[in-house]
Amino acid sequence: MQVSFEPLSLASQTEALVSFLTSESWPFHSHSKLSRDQVLSFIAKGFYDGSNHQTFWIVNVEGERIGLIRLFDLDDIGDGYPLFDLRLRASVRGQGIGRRAVQWLTEYLFETWPVLDRIEATTRQDNLAMRKALLRSHYAKEGHYRKAWEGHDTIQYAILREDWLNESVTPVNWDDEPVLG
Repeated sequence: MQVSFEPLSLASQTEALVSFLTSESWPFHSHSKLSRDQVLSFIAKGFYDGSNHQTFWIVNVEGERIGLIRLFDLDDIGDGYPLFDLRLRASVRGQGIGRRAVQWLTEYLFETWPVLDRIEATTRQDNLAMRKALLRSHYAKEGHYRKAWEGHDTIQYAILREDWLNESVTPVNWDDEPVLG
């Protein structure tokens, strides 16, 4: 499925954002079902725009908003790394859109911020579609946190700039503990 990515404009799209976030269940997110008041509170706190956040619609060829990408911790780029939240309507999941979105946001972040050296992603262990999208986009598994997300194991991935440029994955050295003695 062909998609495009369009910046969210809260000035004219607040109701569209509220409708999108409250009309679906988000099973792999901390708030799986959002209320209108919760979304409005998040908007008021700057979760979707500002110096530390950017949000983009994922739009299909018919112009329908089928997903949302929220980039955050952008203020950390000089000495850290940004994170992202990706949400797709249930009706379009399993069609490769998550992978396309991960590839787009990776390219967008690395091209927009030349100083950026890595991007991190964290997901629940049972979110197999997201894990597959990350692996197919050259993100390396870097961490496995037992029962760290509401009783679920959490998996951490990251991509380095050089891996993105080379379309490769630098393996993590998991066997460094013998040097500790």
